[in-house]
Amino acid sequence: MNQSFFIVDDDPAVRRMLADILGDMGAVLGESASGEEALALLRECEPDIVLVDILMPDMDGIELVRRLRPHCRASLVMISQVQAKEMVAEAYDAGIDFFIHKPINSIEVRAVIERVGQARRLQSAMAHIARSVSDLAPGEAPRRGNMAVNRSSKVRSILYEVGAGSESGTKDLEDAVLYILHVNQGSAFSLKEVFVHVAGLDSAAQKACEQRMRRAIQSSLRYLAALGSEDYGSPRFERYASALFEFNEVRAEMRYLEGAASTGGKISIKRYLAGVAHFASENGGA
Repeated sequence: MNQSFFIVDDDPAVRRMLADILGDMGAVLGESASGEEALALLRECEPDIVLVDILMPDMDGIELVRRLRPHCRASLVMISQVQAKEMVAEAYDAGIDFFIHKPINSIEVRAVIERVGQARRLQSAMAHIARSVSDLAPGEAPRRGNMAVNRSSKVRSILYEVGAGSESGTKDLEDAVLYILHVNQGSAFSLKEVFVHVAGLDSAAQKACEQRMRRAIQSSLRYLAALGSEDYGSPRFERYASALFEFNEVRAEMRYLEGAASTGGKISIKRYLAGVAHFASENGGA
């Protein structure tokens, strides 16, 4: 899927290099050498992705992101040769979605842009889920057969990848995601339907199921936050963290793990299930 881009960097050589790489992936709508100019130009166009240099003379990239984020619907990618964890954390807190490291490498640029595209598709799918209304009767079972077996294997693999594969609630999560993959054929799902499908009609069993899911998802958040604390550039962290959780909650969990906060991040069962279902449906998984 072609995307549109806007590049903000005070180095003309970097802008040319990025424009050449991105030109094969979509349309470069504009460029800017400064934050102030970028603010003005971005009022006139709506790119899918804005790439921002972290160090610029008049306004640094972090400040630009802070001023863009409240009203800009684009994904924001930071371009940086800075390795200091504090500055990287500040950039994520300001609202960036991904990092590209300097010196510019075309392979990394393409890989990051692909991950941004995946995240945007996930956001679109989740918005569709939120707008849809399900007419499916609660408890309707997914279809069986080879497709169900393949889906189950893929869901289980993703849960292991994100740190939720060895919990008491892992099977509950797997069954829930398989159910969502079945019912979300143009319709939505509710958590009540999910709990009925996985645990049956008994309210105590449903509550126990919810608690197991919460503990497993909390373990997943802790795992991804620890991964991000060690390496913000980890492909697994970049792929899953902001898709399965609100990123401010990931940062809260990271601060907790680092001993800088007394409480960690919060989870959303519905967001997590929808996110895993989206990844499981990619590349023919659905």
